[in-house]
Amino acid sequence: MDSKVTLGSVTTPALLKLGELAHQLQSERGCTALYVDSEGELFSDELRDQRKKTAIATNVLASACNDPELKNSIDNSTFQKVLEILDAVQNLEPHRKQVDKFELSFSKAVNYYTYKALSPLLDVQIEIALQVEGMVPATATAYANLLQWKERVGRERAWGTHGFFKEAFKNREFSERILTLLDEQSSYKRAFLSLAAEPYQNLVEKLFTGYVMQFVEDLHAMLENETETEELEAISPVTWFQLLTGKMERLKLVETELVNDLTGFSKSQTRPEAITKPVAGNIERHMPLIRTLPIFSKLEEAEVLALLSHANVQEYEKGKLLFLQSEPLSRFYLLLSGWVKLFKGSDAGDEAVLQMLSAGDSVMEAAILLNIPSAASAQVVEKATLLSIPAPVVRQVLQDNNAFALNMLGNLSMRSQHLIQQIEHSRLRNASERVGWYLLKLGMKEADGKPNAIRLPYDKSLIASYLDMTPETFSRTLKKFRTQGFRIENNTITQPHPKALCQYCDETLASACKHKDEPDCPGTYL
Repeated sequence: MDSKVTLGSVTTPALLKLGELAHQLQSERGCTALYVDSEGELFSDELRDQRKKTAIATNVLASACNDPELKNSIDNSTFQKVLEILDAVQNLEPHRKQVDKFELSFSKAVNYYTYKALSPLLDVQIEIALQVEGMVPATATAYANLLQWKERVGRERAWGTHGFFKEAFKNREFSERILTLLDEQSSYKRAFLSLAAEPYQNLVEKLFTGYVMQFVEDLHAMLENETETEELEAISPVTWFQLLTGKMERLKLVETELVNDLTGFSKSQTRPEAITKPVAGNIERHMPLIRTLPIFSKLEEAEVLALLSHANVQEYEKGKLLFLQSEPLSRFYLLLSGWVKLFKGSDAGDEAVLQMLSAGDSVMEAAILLNIPSAASAQVVEKATLLSIPAPVVRQVLQDNNAFALNMLGNLSMRSQHLIQQIEHSRLRNASERVGWYLLKLGMKEADGKPNAIRLPYDKSLIASYLDMTPETFSRTLKKFRTQGFRIENNTITQPHPKALCQYCDETLASACKHKDEPDCPGTYL
């Protein structure tokens, strides 16, 4: 049998069964949230009944896995992932017992479902969708965005109940996290609607109108307004749960309709313009830069376009959290403009900046390749434009395309080398050497016709953290540069002459310098 089969034979029923299991796990997570926060006073019966529904969905999927046709219809690695998910769900009992005895904190009780079961489950759904014969990339991407949209609503349902029980909405940090979930929902919703065929757009519009859905939107508006968060206390946790459950059920209907017609776009002659284009218009505008990125080198034009047909380009404002450490990543990000910081935070609120990423850099690709939670958080520090591709799509292409795999390996190697050099700078060089090296690196990127002028691209406190020094040390060090003829005005630093910082050069910067090995090169990097 071929490794891929046609719609309606094996893979589509498998997707429906996986989707049903995900839906029941999302419901169990929500019931668990209510049960834990109420210390068993609420939803004990509902949680018990929901666990039975999860067990039924698990058994149905297990029966499907015993069918040789399913194993032969998808890649062996994908099938093994399905078995691993089954094993994880079938071994939920120890976790449930800890929940019943209130031995777990709220976050541990809820996040177990999110990261141990649901995150890998969504990934495998997308992988299987990509293996359906005749699959149109835009359709698979629409499906991926729908799944992530629904999952973010599920997380909001669980964590929102916590906000009501503990009056956590008064805590701005907690509210910001919920608002981030809402931003993610909006992003996935827009991406889905831009790729979905007109019948699905109409279905979403039909399902998401009416009083109930408007009430949910009103609650979201209250969250966005700090002065109105107290009004949320009038809503009971159970009411919140029921409202969000209604939204989840609507999204499940859309998912079922889409899976039942997963390759229908490929046979339709009336697809919307957005689906028939090789890449979306907002991606086309950035193609000159995208084609220069190392990750796409050695790929044929058709291969690049096929990969980008799953992609999305979006602008993010300063302060936007892309993801938090310990979260699995649903998308692979490439930075087209702006700045993003990778950082780790402590329970005490301290923060260490690990890397500052700019145009051309990828974001935590190792977590995507290894399919593991991110080791760091990522946040936009200056307005940025990012290209993103669903993580399962990237992993599938890595298996199918050796050139792309080599590019990713090269990217990881360069990242590793840069981290080693960064450690060297922070530990083996004094403050002046670190600041001089940083300014030289920035100056080499300047292309505004003022070769002597260097603009600090983001907050000085971030620069100091990146260079492993205090803001006060950074300010004192900058003042020392004044005595060497440097002019410092706000965020602009002007060199006394074009080669004033060459003494801080190293081999990495030299390799990118247009003056390297020319007669006027000082050669200090040697």
